[in-house]
Amino acid sequence: MAEIINNFKKIPEEYGTEVLNTGSIEVISYDTRTYDEEDKKIKKDLLVYLPEGYDHNDKNKKYNILYLMHGGGENEGTIFGPDVMLQNILDHLIKDGVMEPMIVVTPTFNRCTAGTFWLEWAESVIPFVEGKYSTYAKSTSIEDIIASRRHRAFGGFSMGGICTWSTFQHALELAAYYMPISGDNWEASTPDGKAQGLVNAINKSGLSKRDYFIMTASGQLDFMYPANLGPQIDAMRYYEEFVFTSDLSVGNTWFVLSDYGTHDWSYVKDYVYDMLPYFFHE
Repeated sequence: MAEIINNFKKIPEEYGTEVLNTGSIEVISYDTRTYDEEDKKIKKDLLVYLPEGYDHNDKNKKYNILYLMHGGGENEGTIFGPDVMLQNILDHLIKDGVMEPMIVVTPTFNRCTAGTFWLEWAESVIPFVEGKYSTYAKSTSIEDIIASRRHRAFGGFSMGGICTWSTFQHALELAAYYMPISGDNWEASTPDGKAQGLVNAINKSGLSKRDYFIMTASGQLDFMYPANLGPQIDAMRYYEEFVFTSDLSVGNTWFVLSDYGTHDWSYVKDYVYDMLPYFFHE
């Protein structure tokens, strides 16, 4: 069975409040398409968190970037909305020096699916966002996006976690860091098939075990754990492509299972608080 680690640090109480100098949230619209049989051109919105001090006119200062996906029944505004307010946690992590300032983008798989959003991300979202904001991509060419993959991450909760595994399997060359929370890989029906699909993507990419990093989490009381994510993680342990440890200087896959967590953002925020500072160090 998957390893149970009970040493999650709870978010400090003050992390639920605003800091004196906060980052900013921008809502922007972009052009994309439906990626279905109709293949219609559409406009969609996404939200962008910019850390305090971000200067639109300063192109010399580069920022790592995280794309973070919501769950089922939610939308692009959920993560920075009143029920989650993840921006407070980001502000405090940066203010306390626990995490370098980064850009965090919350798109939506609505109007496509969690399993096909990687297409929209690759073709529409990354070029639009990283053409507008100062990231490590020198341009929005596919070559420069791939070259900057170690400064790009993708994560999500629930259906957003499913979206994250799908992105890993189909667009691994575009990002090095992944944070699927309380969601499993829907590209296959069996735990071993889910793990094998990820391995196939790694082998196809030609990347080494030091070129991708997975930080994934769930809770004992989360309905997605016992029959879905847990068996997949157990299957992944049989493959040498996944080196399980919280020390990402020697491994590339960190799975943590809290003994209390349910399928709710109140616990997901703890996971993000604990894992996000480990991004972009390797």
